[in-house]
Amino acid sequence: MRLRAFLEAASEIPERLGPFADLNRAWTLLAEAERIAPRAVEDVLMHHSVGVWLGRALRQVTGTPADTTPLWSEAGWFHAVAAAAAVRSGLACVVEVPVVHGAVTLPTVGACRLPHRFPVGHATFRNSSAGAVLEAAGRTTTARWEPAKRQRSTSRGRTIDVVLDDLSPYREFTGPLPPDRLEPDEWDEWRKLLGEAWDLLTERHPGPAEELSAGLAALVPLDARRDVFAASSAAAFGAIALSPKRSAVEFGEALVHELQHSKVNALLELVELHTGDDAPVHYAPWRDDPRPLEGLLHGVYAFVSVVEFWHAHRGAPPVVPARHAGFTLGHRARQVELALAGLRGSTALTDLGREFAAAVSVRLAACDPTSGTPEVAAAVEGLTAEHAVTWRLRHVRPDPEGVEDAVTAWLDRRGAPAGRRPGRVVPGKGSGRSLLAALLRLRALDPDGFGRVAHRAGPEFAHLRGELRTAVDGYTARVRAAHHDVAAWAGLALALGSPSLRRSPEVVRAACRGVAARTGAAPSPVELAAWFDRAVG
Repeated sequence: MRLRAFLEAASEIPERLGPFADLNRAWTLLAEAERIAPRAVEDVLMHHSVGVWLGRALRQVTGTPADTTPLWSEAGWFHAVAAAAAVRSGLACVVEVPVVHGAVTLPTVGACRLPHRFPVGHATFRNSSAGAVLEAAGRTTTARWEPAKRQRSTSRGRTIDVVLDDLSPYREFTGPLPPDRLEPDEWDEWRKLLGEAWDLLTERHPGPAEELSAGLAALVPLDARRDVFAASSAAAFGAIALSPKRSAVEFGEALVHELQHSKVNALLELVELHTGDDAPVHYAPWRDDPRPLEGLLHGVYAFVSVVEFWHAHRGAPPVVPARHAGFTLGHRARQVELALAGLRGSTALTDLGREFAAAVSVRLAACDPTSGTPEVAAAVEGLTAEHAVTWRLRHVRPDPEGVEDAVTAWLDRRGAPAGRRPGRVVPGKGSGRSLLAALLRLRALDPDGFGRVAHRAGPEFAHLRGELRTAVDGYTARVRAAHHDVAAWAGLALALGSPSLRRSPEVVRAACRGVAARTGAAPSPVELAAWFDRAVG
């Protein structure tokens, strides 16, 4: 249906398609190939890169391009899809195909680098019983296809068969990229880790292994320098892009997590889980930025599988340090719990959406996430509380009238207003990372390492040594020196244990600034927080 929509929209603007204006030839070729070899054509059309391309091409021809990729080049990949179908079905054909970054790539067939380099353009593709050739820039080249790498692993009677895609222009779910072949030693490492991860999954996670065997089609290796643990796309079912992993456990966790997103994406094509818009206004404890409601649904489903993943390691022979497993289990479980609480308060969920969230709650409870050690529980509580406070300070703008009422009440020496008008979420920039969060994590995962740094100066170190009065004084001094010091406000909220600073830190901060604006002197943030706390009760 999307291909047909693309064809109809593109057919109305042939003058903008350059050498690829003859869409009917490509469509006829695709239809003839399907008549001869329907399964091969289905393979081509279901290739992850075709889904990504098609989404981008539809936006291009309807006037909402994703970036500056030329329309004629993007639309031209329709011809590459048709050419791939012709090769797979053995059809003779002559069709123009795009050249992207010096190569012609046909989905499921492979890439052919042209010896005469030009980054973007087109070539004439001729397929016959004698083979395939490419004609470009006045030269003819025999098409020698570099096929995609493939890895097949079998363990305990279950097999996973995936492509490692380092060729397709749309493999990373973005605009066209050049082929970037893995070096032999890199390929060996990917194969090794995938095999080890598959052995681990079939042994300890038979349910996810069954899903992966059926649903995982492609892995896309990302550069190790990319800060991406793993990613997937609604347009590319069964494909996972991920950076190199340090262990089979890390590899397996990434596969389990990302396949859940593919499942939710497929589900959302069939049913309606919510009636909300796509405004990024919701708090997701695993993200620093606000998320749309759909992102929250995705997250709870994917991360409850991560909770189950780590729960399955409980009591088993260790493949990772027990401290790391216990902490990750507790942290992810608490994040899912908080997100589910947010979903329960949403009026935009449909009946199916509420059933979806309830099923996640049942799965979370089955993992008994509250049975960790007190040390893990304390670390998880500190991390999630600090993250929530930081998120609100960065993204929530308090109601101006409510802040003005609070400032007036403070100056009139009255009690703080009891009712709070809801604030407005305005996505901000920057990261939510902080020294306090890093130290909390270090203390939980590496107590010896924390012990080597714990006696340094600064409120965060005093805080975690239990010297709360010293920490409060240090945070207060930083707030007075820099009103917008988010990390200092968040640390103060936790060190004081202030309910108002924990629940609505943006209101306390705004009131502090409002008093300073009207009097020329900022009040003590500790006294102001205590004043708000009395109203909270």
